[in-house]
Amino acid sequence: MDDFKKIIYSVLSIFVIGIVVWVGIVFVNSCGFDLTCAKISKPVGLTPIPTLIPATLPAASRFLPTPSVQEVVEPVASADGVARPSNPGGPGEAVDLTGDSAEGAKIFAANCIPCHGAEGVGGIANFGSTDGVVPALNPIDPTLIDPTYKIYASNLALFLQHGSKPEGTSPIFVMPAWGDLGTLTQQQIADVIAYIISLNK
Repeated sequence: MDDFKKIIYSVLSIFVIGIVVWVGIVFVNSCGFDLTCAKISKPVGLTPIPTLIPATLPAASRFLPTPSVQEVVEPVASADGVARPSNPGGPGEAVDLTGDSAEGAKIFAANCIPCHGAEGVGGIANFGSTDGVVPALNPIDPTLIDPTYKIYASNLALFLQHGSKPEGTSPIFVMPAWGDLGTLTQQQIADVIAYIISLNK
C-alpha cells in the first residue's frame, strides 16, 4: 500500500513540476527574464490612410445625378407690354380692399426681405435665372406702375396671388403664390400692395 501511495505522489509531483516548468518556458520565451513583459508589447504602427481623390478632379459619373430637361417658363407679357407673371389667374379680392402700408411693411419684412431685400431694393442673386437676380421692387418695373391705383394694385396682385417663375432654366428663387396657397389673407396682400406702392409713388 505504501508503494502505491509513493507511485501516486511521484506521478502528481512530476505532473505539477512539469506544469511549472512548461509555464516558465512559455513565460521566458514570450517575455524573457524581464518581469514587466515589455518584450511582448509590439510597437504601435500608424494605420495607412487611403489616398483621397483630390477635390479638383471631376466627380465619377456614378455620383452625378442624371441630368433632366427642365421646362423654361417665361413671364407672359400683356398686349400693352406690362410685365405679367408666368402663372395664370386674376388679381383677386385684395384690389377691392383698402391696404395699410404700415401693416404691409411688417408683412413684407417677415416674408419678402430674404428674396427682395430690405425695402425691396433687390440685388439678391438668383442663379439659374436669366436676370441673375431677384427683381427689385424699389424701384419696381415701370411697366407695372399706373396712375390709377386699382390698375397699379391689380398689376402687383397678379404676382402676389398666383406667384411666378422667373425666366431661365432653373432659378433658385421663385415667387410664391401667396394668395392661392392661403399663406397671406386678401387683406394682408392688400397691405403689401399698399406698401410696395408707397415705395414707388
